[in-house]
Amino acid sequence: MKVYFIRHGQSQGNLEKRACGWSQSPLSELGHQQAAALAPVLGGIEFDVVYSSDLVRAVQTACDAIPGCQPIQSPLLREICVGDIAGMLRIDCGKLYGDVYANAVKNHDYTPFNGENDDMICGRVFKFMRELEGLGTVENVAVFGHEGTVHQIVNYVIGARIALRALRIVNCSISVFSYENSLWRLEQLGFTPYLHY
Repeated sequence: MKVYFIRHGQSQGNLEKRACGWSQSPLSELGHQQAAALAPVLGGIEFDVVYSSDLVRAVQTACDAIPGCQPIQSPLLREICVGDIAGMLRIDCGKLYGDVYANAVKNHDYTPFNGENDDMICGRVFKFMRELEGLGTVENVAVFGHEGTVHQIVNYVIGARIALRALRIVNCSISVFSYENSLWRLEQLGFTPYLHY
C-alpha cells in the first residue's frame, strides 16, 4: 500500500496569522490555487480510498486536488486543538497571554487553553495509522490533513518523536509512505516542485 499524505492549502487563518487549531477556517484564494495545482500530479494515480480531516480547509483541498472525490472525513486527522484561542490572531495571543502562549507554541502543549498537547494529537493520529494498516489489499490511499497530522505520521513511521519545529511541512506538500509486510517506509517528505508561489 502506498499512502499520499497532503497538507491542506493555505487557509484564511494561515493568511491572517491566526491560531487555527480546530477552527473552521476555509482555504484562501491562494489555497484553492495550490490545491488545484495538485490535480495534475495526483490525477495519474488511481486512489482506492481518499481520507480527509473533517476541518473544512482539508476537505476543500481534497475536493480541489481530486475533483469529484468524496473523502471519508475523520476527526482523527484534525490539527492539534488549541482550545480557547482557536481563531485568534497569533499576535493577540502573545499580547494577552505572554509566556503562557509562547510556551504553548514552543512545547506544542495547548492544555493551558483547554486544548491538546503533543501526546494527545499523537494518540489520535496513531489510531488512524493503525486503521490504515487494517485496510487490506488497497494499493493507493490519499490522506488530506494538517502540518501537525503529517508530523505525527512521520513520528509513527520512524518510531521516534521529532520536535515539530524541526520538521517544516508546507501547504499542499505531498509526503509519501509505503506499508508492506507490516512495515512502514518513508519514501518522500514535503514534495512541492509543482507549486509556483
